Amino acid sequence: MLGIYIHIPFCRAKCGYCDFNSFPPEGEEVKAYKNALIKEINESPYKGEKCRTVFIGGGTPSFIPPLYIGEILTAVFSCFPTESDCEVTMEANPDSLSPEGLKAYLSYGVNRLSMGVQSFDNDHLKLLGRVHNAERAEAAFYEARDVGFKNINIDLMFFYPGQSVESWVSDLEKAVILNPEHISAYSLIIEENTKFFNLYKNYQTNENEYRIMYRKAKKILGDAGYERYEISNFAKKGFLCRHNAAYWKRTDYLGFGLSAHSLYGKRRFWNGDDFRAYLKGEKAAGEEVLTQRDEISEFMFLGLRMSGGVLNSEFQRLFGLSLNQMFGSIIKKYEKMGLLEFNGERLRLTDEGIDVSDTIFADFV
Repeated sequence: MLGIYIHIPFCRAKCGYCDFNSFPPEGEEVKAYKNALIKEINESPYKGEKCRTVFIGGGTPSFIPPLYIGEILTAVFSCFPTESDCEVTMEANPDSLSPEGLKAYLSYGVNRLSMGVQSFDNDHLKLLGRVHNAERAEAAFYEARDVGFKNINIDLMFFYPGQSVESWVSDLEKAVILNPEHISAYSLIIEENTKFFNLYKNYQTNENEYRIMYRKAKKILGDAGYERYEISNFAKKGFLCRHNAAYWKRTDYLGFGLSAHSLYGKRRFWNGDDFRAYLKGEKAAGEEVLTQRDEISEFMFLGLRMSGGVLNSEFQRLFGLSLNQMFGSIIKKYEKMGLLEFNGERLRLTDEGIDVSDTIFADFV
């Protein structure tokens, strides 16, 4: 069973923090890209394999005509048989949603909507470069509810310049009032080749403030019935994102579109980021065959992102060694520091370990 990712690179305007392959289109570029994408799907050598999840990301998938989303999903469903409970997620921005479009997405098979809200503070939305306002975000959410979406995620961002702990708490409380099934709370990472990198490259972060903000999220969302199942993701019971969970569990997935990545067995392969080349059918850019050490590293740092951590029995089944045989000294070091807990079967981060998770992950790579 596969996960399928579809990349839509277009957006109305590029946010200051965004380093994804996305851009405003010109002329007939959207239609040409849609046709090239469908061609890639139809020509996949993996046609016929069953699909468990589909995720349409970007960019802003809701920016292109809804009919194109329908045509793309028709191609996916005709090439990759799905189960009746297949999770089909589409990312969307509030400014490009409408009741008519939302109804169309539902009719095409989208059953999970992921809305890029980021903040409910209009000044902060302007700072981040978002083109919607808080009022539009709330209205779009209720429109999605009214047309029948029963599984909605809201993306929120924290730990960016100009944001206080108090404003972050306000964002969380407003999100809870909307009562989505899922909330993703991501801390800002200032990446090179973004507007934010030039604006804030000398910005001094306050790690203690980050810890306070993260723990506020865990407390407020936990009290509202959201379980943290991954470092940045909180869901009501039964509503974790199955597609993203499959990434963290390293199950096979195929990526279609500009810059899309795939993992199939021991092969990781990816498309190029040259838009003109993609339109001409020049898609594949590279691949690698993962060594056992690569697989072990990914198993550990991806699995430890999940609140359930990694299981010794699963590690032994896959790699023929126990966690203690492979990483005993590392595990003991972080256990003594109170950053990891291990009961002989399940290894996972403690709350304190989450605060320094990147450092811990590096020791398992």
